[in-house]
Amino acid sequence: MYRISNGIIHGSSFVVKLDTIEFLTFRLNEDTNEYWLKLHLPSGKEIRLKVSETDVREITNEWTQKNINMKIGDENGLDNR
Repeated sequence: MYRISNGIIHGSSFVVKLDTIEFLTFRLNEDTNEYWLKLHLPSGKEIRLKVSETDVREITNEWTQKNINMKIGDENGLDNR
């Protein structure tokens, strides 16, 4: 669970400014259809969240401050087995 407000994302055990996040990575957990999302920080640390595809898109859009049309699990087959 997380919340985003005033350029800050926080959950029950973390608080970080969105502009300090270097990059995001995510992977689908095929058993639960949830995504494992990692927020990578300059210190080398990462914050891990279990989120929906909608949440991945929302967090990405808030982080970039743009509306990105991502193709998640697109047809190139790299994410599909």
